[in-house]
Amino acid sequence: MIKKLLIFSLILLYAISAQANISIYPYSVDFEAKGRKRVQTVRIINTSDKPQVYRVSLVNFNQDKNGKLTEVETDDGPYARKYLVFSPRQFRLNPREVQTINVSRRGLNELKDGEYVSHLKIQEVNLGEPAKKDAGDEETVSISLTPLFAVTIPVTIEKGDNLVSKTQVVSYKKLNNDTLSVTLKRLGNKSSRVNLVVLDANNKELGRLDSVKIYTTNSETTVNVKVDGNFSGTILKLEDARTKEEILKQKLDI
Repeated sequence: MIKKLLIFSLILLYAISAQANISIYPYSVDFEAKGRKRVQTVRIINTSDKPQVYRVSLVNFNQDKNGKLTEVETDDGPYARKYLVFSPRQFRLNPREVQTINVSRRGLNELKDGEYVSHLKIQEVNLGEPAKKDAGDEETVSISLTPLFAVTIPVTIEKGDNLVSKTQVVSYKKLNNDTLSVTLKRLGNKSSRVNLVVLDANNKELGRLDSVKIYTTNSETTVNVKVDGNFSGTILKLEDARTKEEILKQKLDI
């Protein structure tokens, strides 16, 4: 008697971590080719009130001018996936239970200088009850696998001493009384990761959008920032998302 495992009913739905009922730390993984650290860990906590099953994978994205990420199958381009190994690939967590995912990089001797980014995807899945089905002399065991929500974090490999991240404000405009639209441009040869902060004339914070990313598959992105207060004397500040160091400070003519 032969048993076959059939996987079907695949539905992909993406959501933020709060919706997926998981907590993730850290929010990004960064490797340097010349660095000694070859293995890093990501901690996953089930924040729901019931057991959950999670499936882990590495995916590649292209980014458009509005910041939208679209999954692509190719590894040709500025992607890190083929140089990475991770485990486990699937696990079950009880409420408040913690799982560690190990992410390691391979040898990078043949890798050209540059920045390579893929994303670690952690996805809730609902494993349905096994259903037996007769097929002549064979017995088929079918399991319904329904992925629910997923979150992704960037995994970056950097190689070379001449990688530079630069960000420029291209344009801005007031959309309404509480929203500022800002277009940013990446000028360097690596991804741009900035915090966008809106201040009043007294440097009081009126709005903030953290961790705005422009990957090397794109050069510009437009984001909207909610602003608490009027736009009189408004100042726009860019910070390095990792170090919080000020990159740019510009008074807005609105």
